[in-house]
Amino acid sequence: MKKYKSIYYLISIMYNSGVTIWSGTIYLFMHKVGYSYGEINVYLALFWIITFVAEIPSGYIADHFGYLHTIQFSAVIRAIGLLVLTIPFSNLAVLIISGILTALGDSLQSGTMASWIANKVRAENETVELSDIYATYNILSTPVSMVVGFIGANWLGNINLAYPLIAGSLLLLITAITLIFLLKYDSNNLARAREELKKFNLVKDVKSVIKKESTTFKLILLFLPIDFITYSPFTQWQLYFQHGHKIKTGFILVAIDLVGVLGSFAYKRFSKRKVGQLNIIVLAAFLAGIAIILSVSLTNFYYVSILFFLLHIAFYDVRLVAQDTLLQMNINTERSRATIISVNNALEAAVYVVILAINGYISDHFNIGVAWVILALIGMAMFAAALFVYNKSVKHSRDN
Repeated sequence: MKKYKSIYYLISIMYNSGVTIWSGTIYLFMHKVGYSYGEINVYLALFWIITFVAEIPSGYIADHFGYLHTIQFSAVIRAIGLLVLTIPFSNLAVLIISGILTALGDSLQSGTMASWIANKVRAENETVELSDIYATYNILSTPVSMVVGFIGANWLGNINLAYPLIAGSLLLLITAITLIFLLKYDSNNLARAREELKKFNLVKDVKSVIKKESTTFKLILLFLPIDFITYSPFTQWQLYFQHGHKIKTGFILVAIDLVGVLGSFAYKRFSKRKVGQLNIIVLAAFLAGIAIILSVSLTNFYYVSILFFLLHIAFYDVRLVAQDTLLQMNINTERSRATIISVNNALEAAVYVVILAINGYISDHFNIGVAWVILALIGMAMFAAALFVYNKSVKHSRDN
């Protein structure tokens, strides 16, 4: 089992580095080369629309052709998408091509390594806690993310805002090359997968998976409102907190990674005290909402505002680990693990498109901070209502 955990940590960290290095500057780059805020939102909307369409087929591909093969293909496609975006002038065709490629790459990657290690844990009949593996990954990857993110934003970004994107592309290609030597540890037999492809019926198979995983699907629906609380701050912080001409977002990116470690440690402490995963998610989600409202309310006090934003991120990380763990623990059909996770990701992508539309309208008429507050309030209200319905459904199922 040790070798599988090492592969999971290595590939996940390498892939994450290829994303982190440009995550603090990508929207600054797009704005600098001439894209308006509206066009940036179009890029994001296109990204999530493609993700919505591609997520479920991507999960199916991972389940039937192998998780490591899928993550390798993802790295190559995403690298090409980043290189396309580095063309140094605003052009709608460039935006569309890059959005499609990066969305496809992201869809193939999302949840793939987590599903691979979950299957290995189940196959090896290990007593190791899956939540402990995920939390340990967050702790191990954070120092790397801090260094890579800082280099990308405060060093490469200040030389040329295109450099972090180019560096990210190179890191993703290195990840793909590394995977060549690890494909023997993949989960599926390609010859068998090709035979299964002849009987391919995506709609029928997905319906079957959702029916078998009805409990997991109810959890997926329950968690969707939380995205209204967390999505906008997590994607727009660099535009909200960047002041002046010199790129300083690297410092905030390092701070985000640091509070991510604190969030992982907090989660592990809660888990050891046998606090239920759902209780952790509920507490973290509402605290994240309160923290972002306070951050915007105290925007005139720059560093205090950032402090509450970082608290929001800490609660976001706690929620994310607990949510991933709870979903993976509830999945019973091993050969469909990536498919049901892709259903979750597809529905999240659809929610992101709705959030972007609301955010864009409010931001254009007021400002980004007002959009964050309104969306957080909407998210908390919807999550409270969803939680009530979910608990009522669970109680009804137990009574019957």
